[in-house]
Amino acid sequence: MKRKGSTALGLCLTLALTPSAFATTTDPQGPVTTTENVAKCTISIGTEILDGDTTYRIGYPVTMDGTTYQGYFPFSELKWPLDVVLARLDGSATFSGGWRIKGYLKKNLTDPNGNMEDSDWITDSNPSQLDVYSESNISSFDAFIVDIDVEYTFAEVKNFSFYGGIGYQYQNFSFDANLINQYSPSGLAGFDYTGDGTVGITYEITYQMPYVLLGTDLQVADNFSLTSSIAFSPFVKASDEDHHLKREYGGKVTKSDMDGTGIMFNLSGKYNFTPVWYSELGFQAIKIDVDGNMSQSYVWYGYFGSNKVESESTQISGFINVGANF
Repeated sequence: MKRKGSTALGLCLTLALTPSAFATTTDPQGPVTTTENVAKCTISIGTEILDGDTTYRIGYPVTMDGTTYQGYFPFSELKWPLDVVLARLDGSATFSGGWRIKGYLKKNLTDPNGNMEDSDWITDSNPSQLDVYSESNISSFDAFIVDIDVEYTFAEVKNFSFYGGIGYQYQNFSFDANLINQYSPSGLAGFDYTGDGTVGITYEITYQMPYVLLGTDLQVADNFSLTSSIAFSPFVKASDEDHHLKREYGGKVTKSDMDGTGIMFNLSGKYNFTPVWYSELGFQAIKIDVDGNMSQSYVWYGYFGSNKVESESTQISGFINVGANF
C-alpha cells in the first residue's frame, strides 16, 4: 500500500524552526522577523470513530468472447464495513494575506466490527429475487487516509470569515475476510456452505479525490472558534481488486477502474485552554459514487470477461484532538 505524508505538517515544523525565512526587511544585522511575516502553525493528534461502508455492485452489460450481453443490474453486491477507530494527525500553517494550508493523516487502530455481506441475484426471470447471501468475518484490515488543502480567506465581517480553496484526498482500504455462512434465501439448491476459518476473499480499493471547497470561520469567543466547510469533487478516481481465493481454476480475480463524484462536509470546534494548548472536536461526512468497467480472470487461465461495476462509499465520523499552537 502506498504511504503519503502531509505537506502541511512538515511545513509547520520547518517554519517553526526557521521563521526568518519569511522576513521581508533586511539590514546589516540580518533579516528582521515580525509577527506579520511568520506563519502561525498548529499540530494535533487524536482519535476518530468512523462508521460507514464501501460497497460495489456488478451487473450487465457483460462482455465475453467478444460478445456483449444486455440485462439487469445488479446481479451481485459486496458490502465492506468501515466501522473502525482511527488515529489522526492534523497540521496547519496560516500566513499573512489570508492564505492557509491544512492537512491530516489517518490510520486504523482497529478492525471493523461488522461483517462483509455478499448478495447475489441470479434468476434472470426474477432479478429482484435474492438468491444467494453470505456473511464473512473481517480477519485483517488496513486503512490509510491523507488529505491536504490550500485555502484563501476572501471576505471577513467582524468575527466571521469566508474562505475557499482546493484540496486532494487519498483513501486506501484493504480487507481479508473469512466466510462465516452462505445460504440461498430463495431456496436454490447447492449454495449452502459454512466457512472453515481460513481467508476466502481479499479486497482492496483506492479513492483519489481532488476537490474544491467553501468554508466559514467563526470566532465565538476569545478562546473558542468554529469552522465548517463543504467540498465537492467531479473527478473522483477509484481502482479496486477482488480475489476470490477459493473459486475454481485457482481462484477468480476482478479488477476495476472507475470515476465519478464525491462530496465532503466538515464541522469542528476548537477550544484554547492556554495560548499554546487546545482541544478540537469535529464531525465529517463523505459520500463517494463512482462507476466503470470490471475485468474478470481466473488465476490459471487468465482473462475471461468484463462487466459494468458501480462503487459507493458512505463515511460518517467524529474525532477529538489535542494540539498546540506555535
